[in-house]
Amino acid sequence: MTEPPCDSAIPAAPAAASPSPRVPRRLKYVEAVLCIGFALAFLVWTYLSAPGPLAPGATHRSPAIDALLPTPDAQLRSAAGQLAEAFATLTHPFLILGLIAAGVAYAYTARMRRLSVSLAIAAAGIPTQYLIALYLARPAPGSTFSDSIAAFEYSYPNAHITAMTLASWVLVTLARAHHRSTMVAAGTVLGYAAVAVTAVSQWYMGLAALSDLIGGFLLGAAFANLALRVGGIDAILTSWVNRRLSRASSEKRAAVIYNPTKFDDLSLLRRRVAAEVRAAGWLPTVWLETTPDDPGRSMARRALEAGVDLVMVAGGDGTVRAVSSELAGTEMPMALIPAGTGNLLARNLSVPLDTDAAIRLALHGRLQAIDMVTCAFDDGQERFVVMAGMGLDAQIMESTDSGLKKVIRSGAYAVAAVQNAIPDPFTATITLDDAPPVRRQMVMALMGNVGTITGGMTLFPRATPSDGLVDLLLASPGKVVDWARLGAQILTGQEMEGFTLTRARKVLIEADRPVPFELDGDTAGSTRTLRAEVEDGALHVVVPQ
Repeated sequence: MTEPPCDSAIPAAPAAASPSPRVPRRLKYVEAVLCIGFALAFLVWTYLSAPGPLAPGATHRSPAIDALLPTPDAQLRSAAGQLAEAFATLTHPFLILGLIAAGVAYAYTARMRRLSVSLAIAAAGIPTQYLIALYLARPAPGSTFSDSIAAFEYSYPNAHITAMTLASWVLVTLARAHHRSTMVAAGTVLGYAAVAVTAVSQWYMGLAALSDLIGGFLLGAAFANLALRVGGIDAILTSWVNRRLSRASSEKRAAVIYNPTKFDDLSLLRRRVAAEVRAAGWLPTVWLETTPDDPGRSMARRALEAGVDLVMVAGGDGTVRAVSSELAGTEMPMALIPAGTGNLLARNLSVPLDTDAAIRLALHGRLQAIDMVTCAFDDGQERFVVMAGMGLDAQIMESTDSGLKKVIRSGAYAVAAVQNAIPDPFTATITLDDAPPVRRQMVMALMGNVGTITGGMTLFPRATPSDGLVDLLLASPGKVVDWARLGAQILTGQEMEGFTLTRARKVLIEADRPVPFELDGDTAGSTRTLRAEVEDGALHVVVPQ
């Protein structure tokens, strides 16, 4: 694949810069202020115009404001009436609820989990409106459309306006997720127009008075801004204010090394990174694409030569291993944008799997020095950052269907494990540091630099990526009970009897025959010898504060 052009020319190495500026704190309260303001306005408006159970002795239903715009006596079969009813049916709250739910699914699958949370909160505004309407029990104005599928028994707050206000917010928010100004502008215009047309249709059909429409809008706006606040997405107003703060205010620059096969929409990734980088005050990003023949090594070297201040790795475990191997010992900060099936290093370092959250963490997190492990085998030498193994685990990796991984993700490893339920044992000599060698038969020799490996399995309860040691599991289950113990260890994270679990700085495994082996979940062929040695604190990774 051809490499897309960089956002800018690769500069000479910049001088050290101060930490990137953050958005002023005053801008962070916009969502909270708007949410509280709309909620209070809704409560006050409800008390004044539709008190119901809130004030049992009150009879005032804001006749003054409703009298300003009385509902017309629309005819059911008139052209305008049929058009209004058709629009009201197409904008039915239950239909909008389904569309927002689809937006939740889209955001989640696109690795925008904070956005999915926000959309879910917005969707909750529709059933909340229904419950409030049942509680207040304000009857709808008399209308020839009272039997319409778009009509509700109770009119306050108006269900259609609440739903359309939320839908309009969703439209604009999804447009902003793509970071295209034209999409935002078009979405905003369409959103305002949809709310206005909905209000006119409800009023024209006699299904809602003016006070009902205002109440519906206030409730929808309150939920929309609550969603923004809880989800942590910048409010539209905040985004507009931040335009004046988006000019680069530091000399820092990041490089993104990305695997194009891991992203359905590369342009979306570029826009999301560009938006966060501009908000942080960094210079435009250097983009480097991996290839099938080079999963990231030469790209990492090019990033080092460019003198960037941060390397973001957007890809799976293979891309992470290739890039980290080149960055080891350089003190170049590396940040993870998880996009693979396992995302093993990210999971062990508590890096969020949500793409937007990972990008923000990359720019504002803290650095942690972690170990890497140099691994020598018959045909060469590589580094790994998560795990390496001989025997059964490598066979499982080799048997895992790549297409199935895209469908059921980590579940594909379980399918492969079943296919290899009767493993082929081998005999090996194990030497740990300067201890005497030990010879034994086994089906798997697995080394871990971290505790959690493929499929979320915890095989090394004591392992941490910065302890200067590599953990070793030797497994030779021959009976059903032995496999049960191994399963219990995986599920509980506790060490079980029947397996050798130890730690060392240097590990040497010498097998009696060539045995399949893997590095960080990628099969690497077969070898008779596997020698591992820990490199203390060789890699600097951005992790949560």
